[in-house]
Amino acid sequence: MPPIQSVVTTVLTERFEVSPESVLPDATLESLDLDSLALAELALALQEELGVKVEEYEAAKRTTVAELVAVLHSKRTEREAL
Repeated sequence: MPPIQSVVTTVLTERFEVSPESVLPDATLESLDLDSLALAELALALQEELGVKVEEYEAAKRTTVAELVAVLHSKRTEREAL
């Protein structure tokens, strides 16, 4: 399974046309020009790619890329431990 950072970067660049150079750990999802609808779509896309449930508050405007990756990593680790 690919690293979560790679999945997040791929989803942001391919589905939301964010430039790869903009996907920095401290970048907020809002700074990547993702509006409320895009954030909902991002949550669904990440759920599809990673097989873990992403809550709306976990992919909020103020969430940084690093925070999102950390949450997803934790969820995937929990799921794999079951």
